[in-house]
Amino acid sequence: MKVEIRSYSHAVGEFNYHIQLTPAYRQEVMEDERVTKLTKAYITAKLEELKVEIVTMKGGPDHLHIFVANCKNIAPSKLIQQLKGFSSRMMRKNHKKLFEHLLWGDKFWSEGYFCRSIGSTTTDAVEYYIKYSQDKHWKNVDYEVYQVQLSKF
Repeated sequence: MKVEIRSYSHAVGEFNYHIQLTPAYRQEVMEDERVTKLTKAYITAKLEELKVEIVTMKGGPDHLHIFVANCKNIAPSKLIQQLKGFSSRMMRKNHKKLFEHLLWGDKFWSEGYFCRSIGSTTTDAVEYYIKYSQDKHWKNVDYEVYQVQLSKF
């Protein structure tokens, strides 16, 4: 899937996130392929319900990475709350026997998460754009020269 800038009714841009979730107590619940498959299915169902595109999802035995795109209408914290809440509830309600030896209580995910907005540009490119392309006299500045100047600091 190619992620590009989109035009919405009143906005233009990219609203893409890299999210990482960790099971409670950093337990290796995803080591069981059934747990991984079911968890991904519940997360995918919630993303579809929220009309958020999933680019990819993969992880290890003790974490899950999710790359989502075009999440314009939902804040990252709310998106993650929805994903964790729904998948945790469904996993505990329907499949607790698969992981109850590793997790206890009403937890499936740890309290925290990692989230970073991502796009097709780098922070250096955005800094360059803001510093130089908005210049009152529209001076032509070479990006490669700019990168060399940055490396001197």
